[in-house]
Amino acid sequence: MTAQARTVALTITAGVAALLLAAGVLIGRATLTAPAATANPVALVDGIPVGVADTPAGALAANDNYLAIEAQTDEQNPSTFQALVATAFTPGARHASLTQAAQLRASDSTLMSAYAAGAHALSVVGARRLDTYRPARATATTWLAGFVWGPTHAPQQTWNLVATTLVWQHARWLLAGLHVESTPAPVPSIVYVDANNNRAAAFNALDGMTAPFYGAG
Repeated sequence: MTAQARTVALTITAGVAALLLAAGVLIGRATLTAPAATANPVALVDGIPVGVADTPAGALAANDNYLAIEAQTDEQNPSTFQALVATAFTPGARHASLTQAAQLRASDSTLMSAYAAGAHALSVVGARRLDTYRPARATATTWLAGFVWGPTHAPQQTWNLVATTLVWQHARWLLAGLHVESTPAPVPSIVYVDANNNRAAAFNALDGMTAPFYGAG
């Protein structure tokens, strides 16, 4: 994805978008205040990590995986992006998401050429917050970083705050809404030195967030 923030209305009645990113998936778990569930809330379905626990931890695990894969693959790996859309997006959002991703690839000739020349993208879910949860529906805010570099592409980074809505259908979490906030996200330069945290005003947007757990353990 380009550096510009985009809005995606993947609600049950509308369409999608993407960011940049991720060189892997976050098959892990986390909670707001309670210990993580014993069972892994993510399962692989046709190679896609899918949220399979209708719990707060399960909603966050689904959010982490879906954002990372969506952001990484919309331009860099269209076939994986298509598999994600088919597996983890609401039915009403699938056509619009594929259409928008195709338009992005057609319009972003610079980055597509860089990928063809060997560029790579990496995404990091720096932190996220479960804003609301009730059985079958959850909303979250995520601090998402994207990095691109390659032989013909100077290193580039983006930081965004992303609001997501997930709904529980057919025994899994599905991505039903994705909105990249228009206000600038905090960008770390030196965040922690000699026990002093960066408390610039922009970092107030991260209040209440927790870091995801990486790995399957």
